[in-house]
Amino acid sequence: MLSILAGEMTVAQAARRARASEQSIGTLKRQFIENGHAGLVAKNSRTPSARPGSKRRSRS
Repeated sequence: MLSILAGEMTVAQAARRARASEQSIGTLKRQFIENGHAGLVAKNSRTPSARPGSKRRSRS
């Protein structure tokens, strides 16, 4: 998310990297801007980044 906000990555690039839709990334971006990290955790508890201690699988 921070890479998008810093202009280092576009929403489309982030969506491809996360294997998610651009709409989903856009929604997460909006929630982050409005509520910070707490907004992402509360509304998207199923996402890997929202679970403390979760590990993402590396791409092969």
